[in-house]
Amino acid sequence: MPNWLTTARHLLSYLTPMTRRVPSAHSGWLEVTTWRGYKVLNTAQANYSYGSLQQVLRYGLRFVPVTDAAAPVLVLGLGGGSVLPLLRREQGRTGPITAIELDPAVLRVAAEEFGVRPGPGLNLECADAFAWLPTAPASHFELAVVDLFLDLTLPAELGGAAFWRQLHRVLRPGGWALCNLLTTAALEPDGQPLPGFLEALGFAVKDMEVEQLNRLLILQRRP
Repeated sequence: MPNWLTTARHLLSYLTPMTRRVPSAHSGWLEVTTWRGYKVLNTAQANYSYGSLQQVLRYGLRFVPVTDAAAPVLVLGLGGGSVLPLLRREQGRTGPITAIELDPAVLRVAAEEFGVRPGPGLNLECADAFAWLPTAPASHFELAVVDLFLDLTLPAELGGAAFWRQLHRVLRPGGWALCNLLTTAALEPDGQPLPGFLEALGFAVKDMEVEQLNRLLILQRRP
């Protein structure tokens, strides 16, 4: 987008909300709305970045201690990248971040509207998180942030055992995962309620309801 148009939208946003719509093969339409100089990324039904989602993730990260600021971090479901300033500025994490995002349209919006581009310390990959995770090194990440929504829908793979086993595998002993889910989604890997399955897998589990619809799981891989 030309710089002059970006500047014009920013200035006009102090008079009225300005919305740019971008087609997405995965989420229908993406909407970048600027209001009083502040941008959010939404779909038709859900906030994808920099709005209520960022507040939910900020709250969840309060329960995740930073034991090694230079350790690698994994983000599954980047959206517009609103989790990145939470990790860098608020938690003070300095280690490399690998972010996996399924939707190329979302990655384009993240770059054009929010300045989120690959560079030193930030590896962005356009890939299916469920296919990518088994290729990641074992016991590598200190923290994983899981936010794998498609609009207001959770992928079916989150209800299976394979994803959670792979998540356990890629975390360091003592490492953490923050998982954003839906309170309305019944996830039962191997026919078990998810918290019990995760406990048996080797996680300590904190299960919280946030903002009525959001369910946060705070997981720590037991040493």
